[in-house]
Amino acid sequence: MERSRNWLLAALVVTALGGVALVVQTIALPTAAAEEKGPVGDHWQHHDGHWSFWHEGDKRWYYTDGSHWFFNDGKKWVLYPFDHLFGRENFHKGDYVVPGPEVKVETPKHKVMIHL
Repeated sequence: MERSRNWLLAALVVTALGGVALVVQTIALPTAAAEEKGPVGDHWQHHDGHWSFWHEGDKRWYYTDGSHWFFNDGKKWVLYPFDHLFGRENFHKGDYVVPGPEVKVETPKHKVMIHL
């Protein structure tokens, strides 16, 4: 009788430890996934079929269609007048001049990744 009580107690302890391990693993997995972060600093990102550039100094996305530069204001793309840090240092604009308001420029419609 004592031997079966010991076996029952051992089985209960093993079951309890297994249950605790399962609960800890279930709680830890979402936390580990939430800690994964994307690139830090200035970087290019391919999203919604386009390559856009995140400038850490300005905290915003930039995009070029090959003719004009745009920035994302959080809602839409806007023609970039080179008024922030991006394009000021180590950047060759060549003879590019931001077009005036009389020039019709088609702004991009693609989305950008949310950068936290």
